[in-house]
Parts: sequence; C-alpha cells; structure tokens
Amino acid sequence: MTTTAPDRPVPCPTILWPCPSHLRITLITAPGHSMLVRLSGELDIATSPGIKSALDFCLSLDDSHGVTLDAADLTFIDAAGLRPLADAHTLSRRRGQWLRIAPMSSALYQVLSLTRHTHHLLDCTAADPSDTRRVAPGASLRQR
Repeated sequence: MTTTAPDRPVPCPTILWPCPSHLRITLITAPGHSMLVRLSGELDIATSPGIKSALDFCLSLDDSHGVTLDAADLTFIDAAGLRPLADAHTLSRRRGQWLRIAPMSSALYQVLSLTRHTHHLLDCTAADPSDTRRVAPGASLRQR
C-alpha cells in the first residue's frame, strides 16, 4: 500500500483517468468490490465529460457494488460539473449500486445548496469520510 499524503492511504491498482489539466481524476480499486474516484481541481464544462466517463466506467464494472467519490480536493464546480454527478447517481440506483460522496469540499457543498440539488444527492453523502458502507437516504450533508 502506498500513500499520497500522511493520512490518506491509497490501495492499488490506481488509474489516472484522462482529463483536461485543471482536473485530476484518480480511480482506485477499493475493498469490497467498489471503486474510489478521487477528484482534485476544477469540475466545469470542460472537465465534466471526463468525470462522466470515469463514473460510467466504474459503475459498469461487472463486480462493482458502488463508487465512493472523494471530492475533498475539488476547488471549483459549476452547474455543468454537477450534471455528471446527478447522472451517476441515477445510473447507480438503476443498477442497484451506490454512489457516495465522502468527503465533500466546501465548493461542492455550496453548489449543491445553491442549486437545490441536495435532495437528489443527499443519500450520496457520508457523515464520516471513513465510512465504507452505503449511506442511507436522509443523511446530513457534511463538508470538509
């Protein structure tokens, strides 16, 4: 096991997903037939196709139970960047999987609040970033 920061262990294998330079998307195989998608940078109209394809890929894996989206290092998101998250949420429910956002940056929290998408993505947020279980609908939004 390697680490990217003192408190953030990264299990292997890790894939750096292709995307414009102002967003870094890292896919990490997580325990329990799930994927961790770590975002760093800006999620906007230029980078939203990249995150959409990454989330679609993770949710299409035959043995995937779900995806955890680590959005702690997301510095900017606009309405165009929110669309792929809402689409992935719908897709995961349709396939009987889960999508969880943990932890959430203040930028993402603000956009969810301002666009009133909190009720659509509310069951995607985990109260505890280390929680690997599915988060129940109605969980409170937590920001980092």
